[in-house]
Amino acid sequence: MLFRLIPPPHSSTFRRIFIVCVSYQTHRPVEFHYSLPSFVEMLRRFGSFVILFFCVSIFLFPDLLSPSTLTHSLKTRRSVVRQKRNSSIKCVVRPPDPWDQSILEYVLDDGSRPVQLACRDAKVQPELTFLDENGVLHLNSSAVNESGLQVECQYRTYDKLDGDDEKLIYAKWISFNKTAKIDAEFIEVSCQRIWFPRTRVYSNNHNQIKPIPRQSQKQFTPAPKASVIIIVLDSVSHSNFRRTMNKTLEALHTHYGSFIFDGMTKVGDNSFSNAVGFFAGKWWNTEFGDVHGFFDDHDLIWKRYRKEGYRTLYSEDYPGFNLFNYLSKGFKKKPVDHYFRPFWLNVYWSYVHRRSKNLCYGNNRMHNLQLNYLSQFISKYKDQPKFAVSWFTELGHDWLNQVRYGDDDIAKFLIKHVKDLEDSYLIVMSDHGHRFDSIRKTSVGRQEERLPFFSISLPKLIRGDSELMETVRNNTKVEIKLMISLISIFQKLTSFFDVYTTFRHILNYPKLPQTARGRSLLLPLQDRNCESANIPEEFCVCETEVPLNVTANARVRTMAQDFVKEINLRLEPHIQCVQLKLKNVIAANLVGEAEEEKFRFTIETSPSDAIFEALLLFDPFSYQSTVIGDINRINKYGSQSLCVNDQFLRKLCFCSTFLEVLPKE
Repeated sequence: MLFRLIPPPHSSTFRRIFIVCVSYQTHRPVEFHYSLPSFVEMLRRFGSFVILFFCVSIFLFPDLLSPSTLTHSLKTRRSVVRQKRNSSIKCVVRPPDPWDQSILEYVLDDGSRPVQLACRDAKVQPELTFLDENGVLHLNSSAVNESGLQVECQYRTYDKLDGDDEKLIYAKWISFNKTAKIDAEFIEVSCQRIWFPRTRVYSNNHNQIKPIPRQSQKQFTPAPKASVIIIVLDSVSHSNFRRTMNKTLEALHTHYGSFIFDGMTKVGDNSFSNAVGFFAGKWWNTEFGDVHGFFDDHDLIWKRYRKEGYRTLYSEDYPGFNLFNYLSKGFKKKPVDHYFRPFWLNVYWSYVHRRSKNLCYGNNRMHNLQLNYLSQFISKYKDQPKFAVSWFTELGHDWLNQVRYGDDDIAKFLIKHVKDLEDSYLIVMSDHGHRFDSIRKTSVGRQEERLPFFSISLPKLIRGDSELMETVRNNTKVEIKLMISLISIFQKLTSFFDVYTTFRHILNYPKLPQTARGRSLLLPLQDRNCESANIPEEFCVCETEVPLNVTANARVRTMAQDFVKEINLRLEPHIQCVQLKLKNVIAANLVGEAEEEKFRFTIETSPSDAIFEALLLFDPFSYQSTVIGDINRINKYGSQSLCVNDQFLRKLCFCSTFLEVLPKE
């Protein structure tokens, strides 16, 4: 039986005493922690008898080291620490500087990419047809004459196939000369040469909103309810929005008096888990239901609005990676009145799209096609309550600064519809910051990734309610131009569960329905920490972090190995995935209070070269570590994991088939 006094590994001083006993029966070290003053007082009174008592107890009662006992002890100790912390500490979110020196190499333009998105420069094809606002398809005679082509054209309409969200149903091709009245929502046009060789020289897709006739008496009754218009820019942090979306930010400030929520924090790793938070108010993995099949029976927020007579819209580009379709089945039937997925499927399948520049479809910026669809929806249901979600994925997903290409067009859209949206809640937001760009490897990039952009403007009808305006103002922290004056506002910690509760509150305003978690942003928010705000620990930005020396600390290496063991444990049932090995410990930070023994690790594994990040809780009794919550991958994995059909395993798996193409050592 041995014992010795050692300093905690995250400190060079003896602020706390660790008594380490090793049982000859279990060969496991056990630590007893005491603050230095209390330990000195104990020794002064009782001497070495105290230490001997602890070690003899372990020797005589080895069951104290049983896994169940250790786990219970760890949970009890951690519970006490957290209760103490929760009763005395409120969250202080310190949003990172958007221009922090440590990230400048990632956020400044190096001149390698174009400043503007110039789709027409590719000259894919002339614009031979267009669809006017009355649903009339036109052959553009001036463009035909300018091209020097003699063509004959035809069109066909198409829509979603019931029962399958990956297939479309097409009508027959119909020839037209100059014009044709179209009664469908989605139209494909094709033109070919009249003379030999009769090759196709033009192909395009058009869309329009065809208002759905009212059917029920409830829908005939004018409802004095405000509309809700939601624009989601995928993978854009609070800071990155400020760096890249200056015109849009100015439009929100000047024309809408929007409130910017500085402390909005994500509740899941990827888009889907966060969307389940603000569209359903649930945890994706324990409450939402089946995430691999169809979602028609899931309780999504637009169903509640539709039931109350709202007209609904859902549009999302990048159809292969849509929220409800990526490694899932989507919807059997249209989930809303106007569903844009059929249009995007036909566009992304097309030869024209394959020939176009990035983010372009022929001569058009792809985000403008989706903005135009939303614009039609707003205009054609002008006197009816509306609920719309327009989710832009491709614009910001693959490259940190790419979202800037949408700034000018989104700002123009907002300015154009100021009058149309004066009776609406306008929400411009994101789901999380960038998860895979190189900036993510920095501590600032990690914090940005946790803090997505979120803004909301209130309907004109209730802007005169000074108490309500003051409440929402006090729920944010950022300098915003509200009406005339520049106002500095204190922050509050908020999450996507609060957003869901707000959606429910808006629908029933002023009555507040009960939800499982979350608080309405339209009501006063109390000071909270991550636990009371239902933000998982691994995404919490409230706690301080102290870097550890990853080379001189033996425990760091041991904990990193435990991290890899946990990854392999999750991969074990999937024999097509290779068991990973620890390649490098990139970083290890002590998180929060020292007595809680919580650490954030960033490691690199082989053979995948994957960089993983997670919170680990160290157990001083067993000398083992446990991963808290989700494991994040912070570099791109491409096609490494195509052998698994689970979106949450794809970030972990390295398919064994890739071993055959790796260079031999």
